[in-house]
Amino acid sequence: MQSVLMSDYTSGGESNRLSQSDYQFKYLTLTPKHMLSSKEKRRIRRSAEKMEKRSTFESRGMDVMPFYAKTDSQQNLWSSLNKNTVTIAVGPAGVGKTLVALWFGLSAIKARAFNKIIYVRSDVGCAHQRGRGALPGTMEEKMQPLMGPVLDNLSVICRSQGAAEYLIDKKIIDAMLLEDIRGRSLNESLIIFDEAQNTSPDQVKTVLSRVGENSRIIVTGDTKQIDLDVFKSHNGLLDCYHRLSAIDNVGTVQFTNSDIVRNGVIADILAAYDD
Repeated sequence: MQSVLMSDYTSGGESNRLSQSDYQFKYLTLTPKHMLSSKEKRRIRRSAEKMEKRSTFESRGMDVMPFYAKTDSQQNLWSSLNKNTVTIAVGPAGVGKTLVALWFGLSAIKARAFNKIIYVRSDVGCAHQRGRGALPGTMEEKMQPLMGPVLDNLSVICRSQGAAEYLIDKKIIDAMLLEDIRGRSLNESLIIFDEAQNTSPDQVKTVLSRVGENSRIIVTGDTKQIDLDVFKSHNGLLDCYHRLSAIDNVGTVQFTNSDIVRNGVIADILAAYDD
């Protein structure tokens, strides 16, 4: 598979959108303005405002900042995503695993290499949590807590306000529970399988088998945050890391506490818990 070649990507450029004044010039002049009823004027004005809002959200949503790695491991992860069909990234919280994956995916979408990002997570949080299906609300509302890492990272990646709203509303970034992925064929997408430490080898195999034409996948997780005892003896993240690392078009990246960029004290806190 050819490289997506996103390493030299930079964002920018103006959107060729039709402004409200352009819309009014093109359409209002077809009929003398004084002959339009008040109702018709309001309808045309609302249509122009809606078009302006839509084009503005498009430019905001894809206004992706250039990527600059903060650590060698982040650069290695970007390079692996650029080169390999499958990337497996293992390491502690705060190193930028999900951040780099989202940044790469949005940059590739901007360059028309992918159509969307599919964010997959297991419905396992802490051992005492209820399943997602037990929560009230629609499926979109139930998925909202799982989208927290995505929303946090979009504020870093995108320049404009309203970017997250546009990307999620248009399903350019689409969240999916692990239990819903069986039988799907995910084409022309970057699949981010996050928190994979809370899965079994069979579950990881199921997700990997969903990768379709012109798609790539990153499997990420932190083996120090396994929430259920069953995954400590049969862990999908560790299994795929060791089982697949020698296969062509599969890349692995190992982060350490020295790669933590979220907050300087986090590395010391994690080290204290490891003692």
